[in-house]
Amino acid sequence: MSDQPAPARRGRLTSIFLFVVIVVSAIGYLVGLSDGVPKADGIPGGPIAAVAETSNTDTSGKVVAAVNYAEIPATAMGPTAAFQSKPASLPQPPEYDLFVKIEPSEADKAESSRIRSSRRAYNGAPPVIPHAVENTSDAACYACHGGGIQMAGMKASVMSHVYLANCTQCHAPPPPAPFQDVPHEVDNRFVGLAAPQAGKRAYPGAPPTIPHSQWMRESCSACHGGPNGWAGMESTHPWRTICTQCHAPSAVLDQAIPTETIPMLPPLDVAAK
Repeated sequence: MSDQPAPARRGRLTSIFLFVVIVVSAIGYLVGLSDGVPKADGIPGGPIAAVAETSNTDTSGKVVAAVNYAEIPATAMGPTAAFQSKPASLPQPPEYDLFVKIEPSEADKAESSRIRSSRRAYNGAPPVIPHAVENTSDAACYACHGGGIQMAGMKASVMSHVYLANCTQCHAPPPPAPFQDVPHEVDNRFVGLAAPQAGKRAYPGAPPTIPHSQWMRESCSACHGGPNGWAGMESTHPWRTICTQCHAPSAVLDQAIPTETIPMLPPLDVAAK
């Protein structure tokens, strides 16, 4: 038996154990630095792979690298991964000339009005979506309707209002294919107001008033200007960008308060000279 007292032997063994732990930890730390950060296994290139390569991912192939939620919408996935690049490669018309002479056609205007009315339950209602809608985000709607993409001989209408987060909240899509043949007529006697053909003029040659409300129609050029307007409704002066500088809106159609109904307002008499 050792002649050292028990407390001394325990202290010596504890020192030896701690020394071994420190040596092993130092060796592991140095080996880890020499091996570098583990690489993701089985993840193709792209934004997700870039995130995986910079994260501490298991290399056993049994762990899938986590992705930042903020980068998911911009990441191409699935069978429609190349969708975003297709609209950019479609042939587009030449650059629009703002100063080209425009002669609106009454026949084209009547046909455009007929098509617009056929897609609305009543005058001023949001138009229905005249094509199938896939299960995708609103980014697909903006890809065509944000700038008026032309494809297959058809032209996508430009949005007449600011971007919103849910297109189908107002614009009703067609029923899914299995339900398109199901009768869906509903007995309804509602008849909406007729769409006006033109705005009124204060005198011959005066700028016409806006014959519709401005609610959700803030972008006049969506229908009346540039290469994205409706045939027959084009403005003859598209270089003028502030339309309400000359074309007065309607207080009744915009649901504003007419001046004659405001209390305590003196009558607006115009003196004849």
